[in-house]
Amino acid sequence: MQVKNLAVQARLRSQWESIDLGTVLARKYWLPLFLVWLLPAAILLGTLAWLFPGSPGWSMFAVWWLKPVFDRLPLYIISQALFGSPVSVLAALKQFFTQNRHDWLAWITLRRLSPTRSFDMPVTVLEQSSGAARNSRIGVLHRKHSSASTWLTLTGVHLEGFLLIAAFILIYLFIPEQVATNINWQPIFRGDTLELEWVSNVLYLFIMAAVAPFYIVSGFCLYIGRRIELEGWDIEIQFRNLAERHQREQQPRQRRKAGGSSAASLLLLFAIAFGSLIAAPEIKADSLETPQQAQQNIDEILAGEDFHQVEQINGWRLKDTRSEEQKIPEWLIKFIEWLFNRSPDDGDSSDFSLGPIIARLIEILLWVGVITGLIYLGWRHHDAILKSLRWQRKPKQKAIAPETLFGLDVRQSSLPDDVCAEVQRLWQAGEKRASLGLLYRATLSHLIEDFQFHFGDHLTESECAQLVYRRQREPSENLPPVTAPLSQFVQHLTTDWQQLAYAHRNPVKTRMDALCQEWREVFSNDH
Repeated sequence: MQVKNLAVQARLRSQWESIDLGTVLARKYWLPLFLVWLLPAAILLGTLAWLFPGSPGWSMFAVWWLKPVFDRLPLYIISQALFGSPVSVLAALKQFFTQNRHDWLAWITLRRLSPTRSFDMPVTVLEQSSGAARNSRIGVLHRKHSSASTWLTLTGVHLEGFLLIAAFILIYLFIPEQVATNINWQPIFRGDTLELEWVSNVLYLFIMAAVAPFYIVSGFCLYIGRRIELEGWDIEIQFRNLAERHQREQQPRQRRKAGGSSAASLLLLFAIAFGSLIAAPEIKADSLETPQQAQQNIDEILAGEDFHQVEQINGWRLKDTRSEEQKIPEWLIKFIEWLFNRSPDDGDSSDFSLGPIIARLIEILLWVGVITGLIYLGWRHHDAILKSLRWQRKPKQKAIAPETLFGLDVRQSSLPDDVCAEVQRLWQAGEKRASLGLLYRATLSHLIEDFQFHFGDHLTESECAQLVYRRQREPSENLPPVTAPLSQFVQHLTTDWQQLAYAHRNPVKTRMDALCQEWREVFSNDH
């Protein structure tokens, strides 16, 4: 994906703005997205209708279950169109198996009912990530926008249901009243009419294909918005524009330099031509060796002592062992014998029943599930279990308080006696960054010293504020509690500091006065 070819403006958007953008793009490219979703699904439904004409419900369920397979082609088309490489419907259909080759099994099994499918699908289709790399990437993306993608899925499910009901009502409205009174509706509601069920399946297929572009493109725009926020695409595009403008300005200067260097090039050409007129010394043929003489010299050199040195080294080393053919483990043989309920003394038996084998496999899976669930519950609630058993962990050693955070000195000794007075003095002097920076680092210093927060260098300002909020929501017995006003003040101050430090947006004077007043209230016992 070339960021410079992005067809929409690269800027920070909220999750709902990203969904609105996806809706607009889906309306623009609705027909090709509708067709590439509908055609493969219709082929599958037609094949199932031909193979299993008496099972319309299961056939429709199979098409519905394979939605992640059909979602990949619309995602492929909109991703290419968004980055300036539009793809036709026919070209996209030719890419059906190519786009579904990567990580397809997980999407129709473990991840099929994922409520964030439209948000997570680009990680698989566009980034080609899987395994630990995919889990790490999903964890970063889900820090924001995951709730919006869940609501998007719920909205899509309800929209399909409403449209299906509306379609049935519309069909009923077109039936004349005289005909409707003579229709026996009970077989229809009981599902005894296969033809009507197949018709409803086709109708539901068209509804799914009509809703799919809005669902897929909105989730993709959530993904794009999250990447713009994480990777700073808007900043990168601005730098690219600056570089291109600088390059255009440098072209006339380079042409002027090229004209000035033409005279030097002409002089160099005359020097080379004059040098070529000087006769080169003739090489005598007698000084050259014949191939036989050259081979003799090579043999003499190879026969010398330099190529026949022998070095003897004594020491211990591991004995070389040849790998033997691995035999089938004994435990595996016993397991298979137990599974088939046959011992080595039993002869060949003509009676073979698949039911007991499946029952034993299900029993094994159930026991594995129970044991895994117990282990998970024990680990998930191990703190409550240890607390109920009155086992206390050993207190951790007090961590060394950092001296600097985010380039700010957070030592208590670096703070003035009256923090708010110094903040207001700096603000009046026009040093707004230093003023707000003093208030922010004084807050961090008090949180570290008085409330025993361990802020590491790997944390961001927002993560530090999140730790304060988390302690306020979940207080600990061994740590000082955080009040709601303190947590709210830290959130406000962090937001204002980020706006000033990174966006260069100064808060207004009334805002600074309010922050100083809040600081005095939450740290009244410390200043």
